[in-house]
Amino acid sequence: MQRVHILDMEPSIIVNMWNETIGHSFPMTIPLWRQNTIKEPNVLNEASIALMEDGELLGFVVAKRYQENLSAAMATHMGWIQCLLVRDSARNKGIGTRLIEHVEKLFSKEGISEIRLGRDPWHYFPGVPKEDPHSLEWFKKKGYVAESIETDLIKSLEATTPYQLTNPNEHYRVLTPQDLPELLQFLEQAFPGRWHYEALHYTIVQGTGREFIGFYVNNELKGFCRINDSLSPFIAQNVYWSQLFDGALGGIGPLGIERSIRGQQFGLDLVKAAANELMKRHVNTIVIDWTQLVPFYEKLGFTPWKQYVTMAKTISAKEESHERKSTHILATGNR
Repeated sequence: MQRVHILDMEPSIIVNMWNETIGHSFPMTIPLWRQNTIKEPNVLNEASIALMEDGELLGFVVAKRYQENLSAAMATHMGWIQCLLVRDSARNKGIGTRLIEHVEKLFSKEGISEIRLGRDPWHYFPGVPKEDPHSLEWFKKKGYVAESIETDLIKSLEATTPYQLTNPNEHYRVLTPQDLPELLQFLEQAFPGRWHYEALHYTIVQGTGREFIGFYVNNELKGFCRINDSLSPFIAQNVYWSQLFDGALGGIGPLGIERSIRGQQFGLDLVKAAANELMKRHVNTIVIDWTQLVPFYEKLGFTPWKQYVTMAKTISAKEESHERKSTHILATGNR
């Protein structure tokens, strides 16, 4: 059996196996694989491998730790397994075990003390898909502990009229390039970590602001909502699986309101404003990804679509952490 670093693999080989195995639920594309794995600076090359036999790909794993030098407050003691996938015909032969043991050994040497299944920067899934109980049990046997249930919700916009906001419409507007510095400052103060990290990357790729609805009080930014469509500067998480839909797919989330002014339906109005903007862009279906706030979104007609079980494992780190400079599906909220 031959071991190959995942970044040395021809993307089409990975994508073809992925789609043969789980493409009916999570269709992969080469652009998405390039964006989230090949070009992702947090991928650990030594830990991310594929196993081949007689020229056939049997399985692969992608592992990450945070390695970027950005101002976002991202955990450096944590490792992520972005995905672990075994070809149907290669199951029950120890392939998955070899892959996960390889990752855990290298994580330990890297000083990693906690491994999360998914939830990585540029993730594919927010956890192990709940529709795959075999993989859930397999990971439990490997010592991974289930933590929470995360949900993707969906709504068809067919015959849907624009939402009426409870609060005045002038509180809400699409951001412009000039608004982005204020957005970054707001996120760093109110929502440090992943949301700030994602917004930093948005500015790096020269985002124009059209992917954010801002909520303003007295001309001061007090909340935000991310929206995505086919024209967004990168493939966002709530439109990953757009090939499952005939019409145009849009996404909503994440969103957040400053804590001091919550409880006045500003958040619900923010979702309404986001949905109304996507309607103007002729989106047919909206997906809201990775959340536990199901009753909140059900108020606006969204229904659960996919669910995931978040899982993690504590391991013994053999070295000090570096300074920052089945079909076993894994994967990867509130983020």
